[in-house]
Amino acid sequence: MNDSIQHQLCPCGSGLSYTECCGVPDRRAINADIMACVSSDGSIAQGSVTPQIEQAMQTISTTPDLFPARIRFADDKAYFVKMSPQWYSDSVFLDPARIKGTYVIESNLQWAQSIAENTSWHPTNFIFHTAFCGSTLMAQALDAMFNSLPLREPEVLGNVLFYLRSQAGNDEEKFAWLQRVVSLLSRSYAPQQYVVIKTNDNANPLMLDLLKWRDDLPILFMYTPLREFLVGCLKADNRRTWIRQRYNAVKTLAPALLNTEVEFNVDENEYGEMAAVYWVYNIALYHSAWQFSHQNIRSLDFNDMLARPRESVETCARLFGLQTLPDVDHNSEIDKLFNVYSKNSNFKYSPQQRSKDIERILKNNPDHLAAAENLARELLKDAYPETGLPGSLLA
Repeated sequence: MNDSIQHQLCPCGSGLSYTECCGVPDRRAINADIMACVSSDGSIAQGSVTPQIEQAMQTISTTPDLFPARIRFADDKAYFVKMSPQWYSDSVFLDPARIKGTYVIESNLQWAQSIAENTSWHPTNFIFHTAFCGSTLMAQALDAMFNSLPLREPEVLGNVLFYLRSQAGNDEEKFAWLQRVVSLLSRSYAPQQYVVIKTNDNANPLMLDLLKWRDDLPILFMYTPLREFLVGCLKADNRRTWIRQRYNAVKTLAPALLNTEVEFNVDENEYGEMAAVYWVYNIALYHSAWQFSHQNIRSLDFNDMLARPRESVETCARLFGLQTLPDVDHNSEIDKLFNVYSKNSNFKYSPQQRSKDIERILKNNPDHLAAAENLARELLKDAYPETGLPGSLLA
């Protein structure tokens, strides 16, 4: 390690030096990513930790300084990342590739289970979404204007979903792990600071699982009309790869959800039909959750959010029970956030530019648009959201 780094303030914002906080005294014991391995009883089995990490381990059931970034159920491994309030806000997403913290602890599932079962439930809210629909923007606005702890796209929820749908274990034990993980995610830094989990879109099937556990759980489902979702899929080569992967992930699951015997066999370059299948699949997931419990689940079309941004954010905050931060000008925060790209604040991107891009891309892809709309209407029939989804946030 560079000596100059050792004596600098830790970038997590704790005010301590790097070596007292998130630094690793000796990484040779394991590897460059893991500070220590922890035994089932919580003792350090391998490696070394700083006093700050040791304190975080002692308070892990009540504070979120150690974040469950990933669980590998098949390998009996859980990974916790040292975080801070600043790093939660600064992390656009919390998957291991983009999280601002550093891997610090590897444990077995027994230790993770004991922590979770000693963790009290704290008010927690969810934003599910179709992708390309302003969900990151909403999570950032809530963080800027209200007393919330933002958890944007934690990979661990996808790990749990995969485990729930696997052949391993029994249903009771698998469902218990969903409860344990969400309880861990519910920890915050203060009693009135409520957690807002903005999920990855591939975690959308958890909507119904969560409501079966707690039917009063506040949930916002964000989406765009199909034509705009298609634009998001066509916008760049990596987006086209993304929708091909998403389509392949759900093509065998969608028929049962949609009550159809149609087997999807879409050519890998038919982006309109792939986008339609994935969009319809997620709309159907929302319908299932909405039919199960109307109590605290709401929908929001991104166009409505763009037309009424402050009202959308403040109404969502009321749904989530969030307290307004003192000395924060909501109009100023809205102007700042709604005129840059949500995943890169250095990139200017206005609602007006978004509209121009949508029209340009649709004009260049009429066949994909026609194919998408035809298939989506065929699959959803009367449930096709001509005027929006039920349970509108702004109704």
